[in-house]
Amino acid sequence: MECLVGLIVNMMIVAANFLKWKSQRSLQTCDKILSYLAVSRGFFYCSVIMGNLIIIFVPHVQENYDVKSILYIQIGFTFNLSQWIASVLCVFYCVKIVSYNCALCVPLRSRISTVVPWLVAASLIMSFISNLPLGWYSYDHKTQNVLNGSTDNTTGKGFVMVSNFESRVLIFVVGSFPPFVIFCAANSLLIHFLLIHTRRMRNVTSQNLRSHFGALKSMSLFLVLQMMIFMLMGLIASGRFSHLTFLIHFDWIILCFPLLFHSFYLFFSSSELRKMFVS
Repeated sequence: MECLVGLIVNMMIVAANFLKWKSQRSLQTCDKILSYLAVSRGFFYCSVIMGNLIIIFVPHVQENYDVKSILYIQIGFTFNLSQWIASVLCVFYCVKIVSYNCALCVPLRSRISTVVPWLVAASLIMSFISNLPLGWYSYDHKTQNVLNGSTDNTTGKGFVMVSNFESRVLIFVVGSFPPFVIFCAANSLLIHFLLIHTRRMRNVTSQNLRSHFGALKSMSLFLVLQMMIFMLMGLIASGRFSHLTFLIHFDWIILCFPLLFHSFYLFFSSSELRKMFVS
């Protein structure tokens, strides 16, 4: 139900931006990135829903190595893709808002709108490549004694799938750490700039001050939620609580909550998105 609500909220964001594009025949780069982020999160929720439906209604499929590998690749790919696009969004905000005249920011500020499609394409490729090893190294095959089902109850050698948590953690770190570092660096730089700028405008009661304070609050919330998501996904990948079967579904419920909360925040904090969707 949580994933279903998250899917609906993100599709509402995509629908509102589509209606905006339909009426204006153009979209700002920021709205395009928000749509990409909403689509990637929607696919992530679909992957989690699909995995849970298979566990509930077709439990014997869990013994199929190929099916489990595809599910892990799909969930890892959509998760990493949403993380990369969140980083692209944060870098875009940072380049557009921060007015530091460094050697990198000045040329990038004038070209960021044309660079964004290439960054999204690179995010797709990086997410896919970094999660392919999940299909090969998520599980190990180990032998164990099993009953052969004959009348004399003799035992034989059989193979069972055992989760390889060490490989999962390594794959998770390689795939998720780079976008997380980029996101934190860009977000911290942006928060630092907004904080200094807001302090300078403290004696000015204007719309600009309120907008800067709102942006500061939004980016701080975004940073906290991304850190929560990264830590929770790391815990799930490490299998620290895998022996506690009753926590398996709670892991995913807790992981999906920050994404759901931020999707709600994106939609309801934007009066333009709400008006476009209502209209």
